[in-house]
Amino acid sequence: MAPRGKPKAKVPDASNDFSDALNREKLTLTGTKEAPPPQPRGNKVMPGIAADDVDNKKSNKTSTAVGKMESAPPKRSNSAGNKIQADSNEGEATDPEGEAKGIYDALVHTGRCEDLCSGLGLTLSDIRKMKRKYADNDMYHSGEITQAEFFFMINEEQRPLTMGIFKFADIPATQKFLSFDQYLLCVVNFAVLTKPELYQFVFDLYDDDQSGALDEREFTQMSLELQSKQFHFTANVATAVKMLEGKEGRAAFVPDDRLVDLGEFMKFAKNFPVAFYPIMNMQKNVRAATLGESRWSRVTANKLKVQELVSYMRRHHGAIPQLTFRESVANIFSSETFQIRKRAGELYAQGLRLNTDPD
Repeated sequence: MAPRGKPKAKVPDASNDFSDALNREKLTLTGTKEAPPPQPRGNKVMPGIAADDVDNKKSNKTSTAVGKMESAPPKRSNSAGNKIQADSNEGEATDPEGEAKGIYDALVHTGRCEDLCSGLGLTLSDIRKMKRKYADNDMYHSGEITQAEFFFMINEEQRPLTMGIFKFADIPATQKFLSFDQYLLCVVNFAVLTKPELYQFVFDLYDDDQSGALDEREFTQMSLELQSKQFHFTANVATAVKMLEGKEGRAAFVPDDRLVDLGEFMKFAKNFPVAFYPIMNMQKNVRAATLGESRWSRVTANKLKVQELVSYMRRHHGAIPQLTFRESVANIFSSETFQIRKRAGELYAQGLRLNTDPD
């Protein structure tokens, strides 16, 4: 009698494993009142909001939005800089002000930074690579880099527009040195911004009074600082900015009050994208100076997949879509698909907890 062949290995079903985990999470909510449907979180363009909705929304900026650099900005728990990374920091997170759990060995020290990196799926290898580049630019071998060294690393001039990146780590303009955790908070948050989020970053940066709209002075200041001799296409940028300021541009969108809110600003950006080349180029430089364009593009794509899954689960009462054939095959060789779904489940579950919180 011929020996039997080995049974075929079963393809792991990530969707079933994920559903079981999500069901266990839901059991903790038994006995609470039924969660109301999630309400809109405002008119800001955040990672969890589709870019296509931008044109239909007006800005009601909160007092914690990203503003002009101050000499000593107050510590924020829900600042706009943190909101841009909010979908990466939710879930089973550590205390943002506490110590890290050790996911990245001893390289990352704060829970806030660890949550950001792990939520985006950055690996220990990614963090080590960025640590090496950070150390290579520590000219004084102090264990920290200066602001000048930071801008040398990312090949950018140190000016108000580029210094806005420090808002992600609450770094005051007067602070001379940046720790590795602060460096990560800046470059990681900035590198994964989508195009609409980059436009909002500029808007928030120049809205000095945090009114939710740019007045004549703020708009003019932004226009001047978007132009720089550093770029090869300075003339094109200047022309686009002039069109924004003139009848052909701003007058087509700005109401009689001469104020530009976020929705109108996004229309500007859509019609005159070349005017925002400096901020696009800055992101390109930040990516190149850290993990490279290819790696950051993949991390950003995964971030968007998580957002899409969370949106799907909200519309279908927590149900998760079945794996596609391609995802099933990819899941055999990599845990990336499962990790994306796991992250989406954590964000959805946290949303349920927030909605059922009696406070």
